[in-house]
Amino acid sequence: MRFLSRSAFRFLPLFAVFLLCIGALAQTNPAPAPQLPAAQRVDQAHAALDQIEKALSNRELSENELANLRGQIDSVGTAANEVIAQLTPILAGIKARLDQLGPKPADNAPADSAQVTAERAEQQKRLSDVDETLKRARLVAVQADQTADHIGSRRRELFTSALFQRTNSLFDPALWGDVARDLPRDARGVETLAEDLWSNASRSTGWSPAILTAIALTLALIFAAATWMAGRIAAHEPTVSDPTRFRKARAAVWTGTIVAIIPIASVTLFFAVFHGFDLLGPRLEPLVRATIGGVIRIALAAGIARALLAPSRSHWRLLDLSDHAAAKMYRLAITIACIVSVTRILEALSAVVGAALPVSVFTRGIGALFVAVAMVTTLYGIIRQPDDADECLGPRVVAGRDWYAPPRFAAWSAILIIFASVAVGYIALAAFVVDQIVWIACIGSLLYLVLALIGEAIALSFHPTAPFGRSLMSSLGVKRESVEQIGILLSGILHVVLFGVAALLVLAPWGVQSDDLASNIRAAYFGVTVAGVTLSLSTIVLALVLFLLVYGATRGVQHWLDTRFLPHTSLDTGLRNSIKTSVGYVGFILAAALALGYLGLSFEKLAIVAGALSVGIGFGLQSIVNNFVSGLILLWERAIRVGDWIVVGDEQGFVRRINVRSTEIETFDRAMMIVPNSNLITGVVKNWVRTDRVGRIKISLAVQSGADPEKVRELLIGAAKAHDLVLSIPAPQVLLTSLEAAAYKYDLLAYIDDVETSQRVKSELLFEIHRRFKAANVSIGAPVAPTIVELADIDRLENLLSGQHPEPPRRAGGKS
Repeated sequence: MRFLSRSAFRFLPLFAVFLLCIGALAQTNPAPAPQLPAAQRVDQAHAALDQIEKALSNRELSENELANLRGQIDSVGTAANEVIAQLTPILAGIKARLDQLGPKPADNAPADSAQVTAERAEQQKRLSDVDETLKRARLVAVQADQTADHIGSRRRELFTSALFQRTNSLFDPALWGDVARDLPRDARGVETLAEDLWSNASRSTGWSPAILTAIALTLALIFAAATWMAGRIAAHEPTVSDPTRFRKARAAVWTGTIVAIIPIASVTLFFAVFHGFDLLGPRLEPLVRATIGGVIRIALAAGIARALLAPSRSHWRLLDLSDHAAAKMYRLAITIACIVSVTRILEALSAVVGAALPVSVFTRGIGALFVAVAMVTTLYGIIRQPDDADECLGPRVVAGRDWYAPPRFAAWSAILIIFASVAVGYIALAAFVVDQIVWIACIGSLLYLVLALIGEAIALSFHPTAPFGRSLMSSLGVKRESVEQIGILLSGILHVVLFGVAALLVLAPWGVQSDDLASNIRAAYFGVTVAGVTLSLSTIVLALVLFLLVYGATRGVQHWLDTRFLPHTSLDTGLRNSIKTSVGYVGFILAAALALGYLGLSFEKLAIVAGALSVGIGFGLQSIVNNFVSGLILLWERAIRVGDWIVVGDEQGFVRRINVRSTEIETFDRAMMIVPNSNLITGVVKNWVRTDRVGRIKISLAVQSGADPEKVRELLIGAAKAHDLVLSIPAPQVLLTSLEAAAYKYDLLAYIDDVETSQRVKSELLFEIHRRFKAANVSIGAPVAPTIVELADIDRLENLLSGQHPEPPRRAGGKS
């Protein structure tokens, strides 16, 4: 058994899916029926729509009848939309041919030939017929949509009225009294039903009731044994002590599938045997459906709870819960499933035996109340503050976000609604809330399982070291860092899709009908017509694909120019960049034009849109358009090229890239300066390498007037000529710019081949000039004048130092 649990049984679900796929493929599809003309299809759709509208005049239609009518509306709308899609291009082609033939000549104009006249008449007749059929098809499509909306509103009204139908409160003594009076009669009805069942079985098979009881007990034991074996088969590997999250998710899906599928298969086989021997009559059909549904509900609850909570193996648990909480949640899931299933079986039994209304109300109310009590008991037992909550010194540090807070809040809200509903008398609302608890918990749990399995599988598969990741890199040439990015993107797309499907499934019981959702999805996919342009999800996706293909081809051409063709030409780097960027702009415009053309947005319609947006462009997008045009001018005029050394204001650096809106300049401080293109066009820009890269170095010196000017000129020219990077033509020269008493001023002018080396060459020349001047005893700079300090009343200072008291100064008037 251990070998089977680890090998053969592991592939049982996959084998079942494989058999289902083989069976689906083995079915032969019937040959499609011949398609009727468009006019006849429109007539049939219109007749079907009239019948549906006539049936809707009955205000007493049930939910099932309205659902059937809603399904018929889909076929009517689909037929009308198919005719519209078929005739729209045909009508456009006929109009194009009539435009080429031109209008009918005037009476005083030369007449057309007989062939042209006959062709115009024939095309005009076809235009009238197609246009009439197309208008009728559009009318049918609009009426179908309006009828569908009407049916949807009536179904929602029925749903609301049934949900908020008020009865006796569950705590009303009168309800308990009515139930007590009706129970004996209902018990006799159940006894009569059992006797009829046994008599029918004995008459059909010829077996005695004892044999039938033995067979039933045997099948029940088989069902119990199969359920017990499901738990044994789904046991995790005991040798793995620390499984990865992927192995946890895979084991959870396997466990849930086995635990759920074996009881479901057993009960299906059980009732298939009864049906095979014709032991169950049509009267018991609702009870059989309720029983099968109850077993399926309990099996799914057990499988999902076992998969997520793993109550007996904490190290295989996907959810971050303690053993105590996981065990209580597991028992709560089984308890709620059993209560709901028993309630549904009792309701079906009441309907079969014809029980009174108070009994049905009591059964549903008691079931909802038991579910609420079970939830309160479980939540109160596992959701408590820790005992040492008051012993923490200082602020408490929260480990992370509490992801269980929203489900707890939703659970307590549902409990309050159930208690209030059964107390006030809205038993249907309480039962609906219980059903939604089960439904939403099932959808949410399955979503969590599938997302965990898919997320971990994609993360492992799209890893650079995984076999699939290595095959992507080797076969498709995908970069190593791009493999994980592709996996993350794929995982995100699948997450969005699965969340959308789960949201639709959750909203389905709340009056959002599946037929309405399907029609909305079809409308989004096949499109709606706005101002003569049909916009749909399919056309938008295809237009985006067309744009990406053309733009990708453009990028390929740019790469070929940049790496293969342009390097083998004599063009400079700036001109190569201009050519490559211009090709990119042309390719982008071509890709956008093709994509918009596929959507039906011709240049005439784009001109209308551009005219409508001209005011907004003039005010809001003026700077963007100005910079874009300036960027084109920079690329084509080539006053500034990539790699040029330019000066803009107080900053200077090398041009690294000319974009659509701005130009990137790398300064000498290794900072990237972003300058709008319009500033480079309208402002003053110094380009050091516009025509060539030859530069001039200017060194200004002040030498003391005592030095011989000829000697100074000889020293400066000698230092310049001794440097390797200084050009001999033009030769270095020295200019005497000023003759002053203290110092003479000189300018050394030298030329270099590459202006980018000017700072280094200037620094080296200054070092060399200082060395030569020092060796020749030539002083640089004007001589420093001596500083003279004058002291007032020096005589009094001498008297103080010698010990004599000077006479005090006399005041005016002879008084001291």
